[in-house]
Amino acid sequence: MNMKLKIMIPALLAALFLGACGGGDGDNQNTTDDGTAPTGENSAIGHGVEDGAGPEEDGEGIGFGMTDGNIEEAANVPESEKAAILETFGKYMETFNNEDPDGYSAVLAEGEDGFDVEEEKKAMQELFAAYDVDRSAENETIVSYKDGEAQLFSNMTTTMTSKSSEEARTEKGRQVTVLAKVDGIWKVKEIYYIGDAA
Repeated sequence: MNMKLKIMIPALLAALFLGACGGGDGDNQNTTDDGTAPTGENSAIGHGVEDGAGPEEDGEGIGFGMTDGNIEEAANVPESEKAAILETFGKYMETFNNEDPDGYSAVLAEGEDGFDVEEEKKAMQELFAAYDVDRSAENETIVSYKDGEAQLFSNMTTTMTSKSSEEARTEKGRQVTVLAKVDGIWKVKEIYYIGDAA
C-alpha cells in the first residue's frame, strides 16, 4: 500500500517541544525514526526530505537537491505560478502565526490526498491553548514544479513558549511543502519536515 506521509504541524510542534523538554540534556530527542512525533496517515514525519534527494522522474519523490550548499530552484516555473505558490505559502505561515484556524484550514487541500481539515483545526486550537508559537521561513525555493503540483523548500525556525511555565524552545529545521492546484487555486497538500540536529 503506497501511503503518502504527512504531518499535522500543530501536533508535530507539540511533540518536538515536549520531546525536547523531556530529554533534560538540551539535545533534540526527535528523529524521523524514534517515534516521539505523532504517527499515522495524517501525522507522520516525511522521510523523503534529505540533502541531495531530488524529486524522482515520475514526480512521486519528495526532496531537494543542493549544489555547492545552495538549494536548486526548479527552472520551469512560470512567474505567475511562482507568485501564486509563494502567496499561498505566505498565507499558510501567516494564518498559523495569527492563530487563525479558519484561515489556516482555507489554504489546505482537503480529502484523501490532502488533510482532514476539522482535525487540523482541532489540533491547532489545542496547541494554541497551551503554547504561544511563532514560525518563520527563509530561503523559500520552489524545487519542483510539474502537472499542477509544486514542492517548496524552506528553512524553518519555530519558537514555542509554554503558557503555563513560560519555558521557551526554539527548533530549526528544513521543510518541503507540497502544494497542489485545486480548482485553479494553490493549496498546501502535504508537509515534510525534518529538524536540524542540535
